[in-house]
Amino acid sequence: MGSETENQLDILTVWPDDDWASLRFRIATSQAPRVILEVPERHPAMSPVLLRRLQHLAEGIGKAIALVTPSSEWRRMAREVGMPAFPSREAALRASWPDDEEHEAPAAAIGLTPAMRTWAEGRRRPLPQWASILSLTIGGLGFLSVLFLVIFLFPSAEVILKPQGRPVAITETLTADPRLAARDLRRGAIPAYPVAVIVEGQAETQATGRQEQPADYAQGQVVLVNQTARPVEVPAGTVVRAASGNVTVRFVISPSVTVPAGFGATAVAQVRALEPGPVGNVGPNQINLVEGPLAFALRVSNPEPLSGGRLKIVPVVTAADRDRVREALIAQLRQQGYAQMLAGLGPQDCVLPQTLQVEVLLEGYDRLVGEPAETLRAEMRARVLGYKVLRDDIGAMALVALSRQTPPGYELAAEGLIFKGCEDLEAVTEMDAEGNPRIRMTLRAQGNAIPRLSIAQIRRALRGRTPDEALRQLQALPLAQPPEIRIQPSGWPWLPLLESRIRVRIQP
Repeated sequence: MGSETENQLDILTVWPDDDWASLRFRIATSQAPRVILEVPERHPAMSPVLLRRLQHLAEGIGKAIALVTPSSEWRRMAREVGMPAFPSREAALRASWPDDEEHEAPAAAIGLTPAMRTWAEGRRRPLPQWASILSLTIGGLGFLSVLFLVIFLFPSAEVILKPQGRPVAITETLTADPRLAARDLRRGAIPAYPVAVIVEGQAETQATGRQEQPADYAQGQVVLVNQTARPVEVPAGTVVRAASGNVTVRFVISPSVTVPAGFGATAVAQVRALEPGPVGNVGPNQINLVEGPLAFALRVSNPEPLSGGRLKIVPVVTAADRDRVREALIAQLRQQGYAQMLAGLGPQDCVLPQTLQVEVLLEGYDRLVGEPAETLRAEMRARVLGYKVLRDDIGAMALVALSRQTPPGYELAAEGLIFKGCEDLEAVTEMDAEGNPRIRMTLRAQGNAIPRLSIAQIRRALRGRTPDEALRQLQALPLAQPPEIRIQPSGWPWLPLLESRIRVRIQP
């Protein structure tokens, strides 16, 4: 579809698959009061019947339609039904249709000078009888002509009819195929167009795993016994240990201490386990070795047990946490990609959310599975792929489906068409036998069917009648509200004798 708006005028290109239903929908939804239909030289649906129906539609909804086509035969047919026709768009834009008659200003009267008037008076002769009769005849004809113009061309009337409508609803299955170049109204198939964007994002989740972890360090006192005759300086950081079987627990002395001189002299030192947790809670007399160069100068023991080491429960990252944050991030990027697609597409483009897929390009996590942590953060870069369709294609499909459900003797009103936006379509992507994607959609739409009224017959029945007589004639029609008749000038006693001066508007 191609259209442009200039000075309250729409130019609509008529495509080869356009029929009466799609043309009526496009003309009725146009916001301009004047519409130009550009038709190629050959069109399968073009006929005098279609042109007459288009002209009646335009008169019913208060629009003016002109035809632009290189075919002289179609231009002749259009003019026969009262539709302006032009060979090119430029000619249609230059013309002031629908009233494109040119009125020439009357020529200025040539005045007579006094000398010429005196000469003419002197030359005047009485008219013969035949000339007087001819003069009276011409005058009478002139009067009749004026009377004809007043009676036939001066008055105009507008008749407004609101037919009794019937609701029509449909649920149709459509197919959107990326391999189609144009919509196929008969098969219920429309083109689908691939779209893709690159998005990035972050997500975070709480770690749900739990495990015991050593906490705090066991502390206590040890007794150092001198094994030499001289004093022994024990610096802070000296390591002592408790060895029992295959289990070795190491402790560090702090602060420093001096063991007095003399064999068997003792000193008390403070120690703390090097590893946290209950492993450092050793019993009495378990610490029995000194590490380092002081091992031969001192003996060590702990008369009292050490205490203070314990276990605590800490959160840990699990594989389920990683899967959960990944799924949440993919869903976030899908929505982010959908919003980015909508922002970058035109008003006629409609992305089908159900077709969106996320292709992960790069992902990373700040914690490993099994690592103690309060939270797990993920970062991802992905390509979001999907398909879009055109809103006009969906609208044309809805109109065709509703037209098929219209009862006999009725036609679908151009106004009142309601269908859910393509964002609400139930779409499912399928693969055919050759592995090509196809999108199956469920379309729900509602419309209003009104009785098919003949504007030409209504004009013919009302011409020359008084308003009361016209109203009685119109009461036989299936109307939802009483008809309205507006005559110009106000107070004129009859509807115009010329059918072309009666405008019939059909409102839904």
